[in-house]
Parts: sequence; C-alpha cells; structure tokens
Amino acid sequence: MKRLACAGVVALASLACGETPITQGLEEPFAVQGGQFFEGELPGSPPAPSPMSPRATAVTTELTQLRPGLAGVPFFGWATLDAVAVAARIEGQGSGYWVVPAGPPDPAVQGDPVRVWRFVADLHQSLTPGRHRMFVAALDQSGRAGSQLESSICINRTVPDNGNACDPKKAPPELVVSLAWDRPADLDLIVVTPDSQQISSRSPSKGLAPDGKISRSSPETNPPPVGYLDLDSNVGCTNDGRQLENIVFQERPAPGSYLVYVNLHSSCGVASTHYSVTRYTRAVADAAAGTFSVDAASRTHGTALAVQANGSARIGTFVTEFFVP
Repeated sequence: MKRLACAGVVALASLACGETPITQGLEEPFAVQGGQFFEGELPGSPPAPSPMSPRATAVTTELTQLRPGLAGVPFFGWATLDAVAVAARIEGQGSGYWVVPAGPPDPAVQGDPVRVWRFVADLHQSLTPGRHRMFVAALDQSGRAGSQLESSICINRTVPDNGNACDPKKAPPELVVSLAWDRPADLDLIVVTPDSQQISSRSPSKGLAPDGKISRSSPETNPPPVGYLDLDSNVGCTNDGRQLENIVFQERPAPGSYLVYVNLHSSCGVASTHYSVTRYTRAVADAAAGTFSVDAASRTHGTALAVQANGSARIGTFVTEFFVP
C-alpha cells in the first residue's frame, strides 16, 4: 500500500509536510471547493477484488448531466471507519488530486460501519468531454491509503450532442450553431433561414410539427426539419453562469444560405463582452464501427459594446453566412 508523502493526516493542514508538492490547483480541470490540491499520482493501490482498508466504499453525484464549465457539482460517498480523509481525481485530467476530510459515521447505512464524505467540485472548461474514470482513495490517521475505488463518469460537451461524447454510436445533431461569450451580458443568437425566417429567443423554433410543439429534453422525438434554440442564456440579466446559446438542427435543414447574427439585448452593466460563433456538424468517425464525431466546421469571433444594446429592437450584428447543399 502507498502512503502519502507525509504522515499525520489528522487535518488537512497536516498534509502540508513531506515531499508532495501542494498548490492551489486553480488551473486544474477538476477543482474541489475548499479541498487541498496535491501534485502527483493519487495515493493508494489500484482497485482490487478484495480491497484493502482504509478505502472508499462508494462514490456518486446527484447530477446526471455533467459538462465543462459547470460549477458546484456535489460528490459524496462512504469510506471505512479508519478513514480520516479522502483523495479524488479524474484520470488523465490535470496534474494531481484533491484531499478533503471524511465526515462522521453514517448510522443509516446497513452492513459494515462506514463514515460519510462529500465535496463540491467545479468542472472547468479545460475538462475534456467524454467518459472518464474517477478514482477515490481513503487515508487513515498515519497517511496510509488502501485500495482505490474506481467509478465511471460522463462529461458531456457544452453543445448538444445527443450523448455522443460518452457513446460515439449515438449520432449527434446534423448541425449546431453555437454562441459563447465571456461576460454576464444578455446576448442573443439569431439564425435567418433561406426562406427569411428567424430562429432566436423571440422565435425559438422553425419547421414545427402540426401541433406547433417541440421537445428540448427529448430532441430525437422532434420532426427532422426542426431547428430550435436550446436556451435563452442570461435572459433579463439573470446570470445563469452559462453564457452559451445553441441553435440545433437534428437532421440536415433545408438547402440554401443561412445568415447568423449576434445581438446585445442588454449589457447588464458590463462595458463589453467578447464572443465566438461556432458551427458544429455531424461526421462519421468509423463507418464500420458505426460511430460518429462532432466537427467544428467554422468559428468566428467578435466583440459587443455596451452602446450596442438595443433590447432586441434590431437584429444585431451580422457574423457569418453558411450554405447547406
């Protein structure tokens, strides 16, 4: 069994001794709020059929849709009673691991006595979408770690992909036009179709079924021609932390020229905001295996100034044009 580079894991402060480099971990793709970050490999031995204590016995999260840029993600689980702290990392993401104290014994769990642990993590934009292995190790009073616990987590793309990031056999949308920006302003994405119809926050879908309804939670149930806006981000200057809007076409839309605009509905008190518009398309990754990928076909950058805010009285700034054959 591996030991942490220092002994005496009575409190997180005591982990600061020894040879393991300690940093703030601010640039890490996976960052634990209030945790202590250590450079290097996660302590403990690999997962085993007969795991050694101290060890984590379970890990889970209350959220099912994880993505880069998502803050405040709760993780929790249990560990053997001899654990005083737990360490966690996502394999291949970042340069080290995070340590937090273990909690009190949990009398509600049947079977062998365990203590609960929990932490809240921020998933930064540098976190790679896809299916990853998360490892958790438990540490005892002397800094000794037993067997690691392995769990699988899915990190979705920030743009709608129908689950393709974690299951390449799921076909992503044929076309997604995505607007992302860097300040808490109220920007709107607008696409004008070949027949001069607008898809925007004021008219969030075109090509509807006869009943005029679309489903954003189950997009595969929509008629193929539907193009729809997935979210009006920061509407009314209510900061949702996303600064991201997508107009999605599950299947190839009508042929012709499509015009893309960005409009500053409200500056929300910021002097300017930088934005990018990216067009994503479906691609076949491996025809024999039946897998797909998402390609960034084009990207355009711009800046919106506070003086351009117009409350959607105008269509906004023309950004780019693309053609569907």
